[in-house]
Amino acid sequence: MFLDPETLATDLERLEGIEKGSMRLVAQALYDFRDTAAEIFHRERDLVQDIAEDITREALDRMGMARIDTRLYGKMDYKRARYVFNRDYAVLQALFVDSKAEKISGKTTATIQTSQTSMIIRQVRRGKELDVSGKLHKFIVTVQSPFLDEAFFLKK
Repeated sequence: MFLDPETLATDLERLEGIEKGSMRLVAQALYDFRDTAAEIFHRERDLVQDIAEDITREALDRMGMARIDTRLYGKMDYKRARYVFNRDYAVLQALFVDSKAEKISGKTTATIQTSQTSMIIRQVRRGKELDVSGKLHKFIVTVQSPFLDEAFFLKK
């Protein structure tokens, strides 16, 4: 049974489980690729951010996943439409991963672009807290099917 992504808005426990599983996939892929990544960083002469993008793509491609053959658009380093299978349900997911390799000397923040998330981003500007909405739509519609991105879900 494929879940309708809109129902996940009221099933936060299941939504969190899917998100955690996706994070585990990404973390395991990078962990398994760590020795190769270290070698790539050692030998490569490109910018750190460019190397990180390559490593993200290579690590996740080597991990493998149940892919859906459709093109996803967006300003992310890794974009993959995939199936997520659970014993009780299945979900179509638009998996977006962005590498964050930045020089951190003197920085106390991490940079996330509003175009890379659908969540609200809490910012502090000139001492004032602001909530800025992400620009990534919760539903992503492709020619083949509509996709939902709350942490990346697709709607069949």
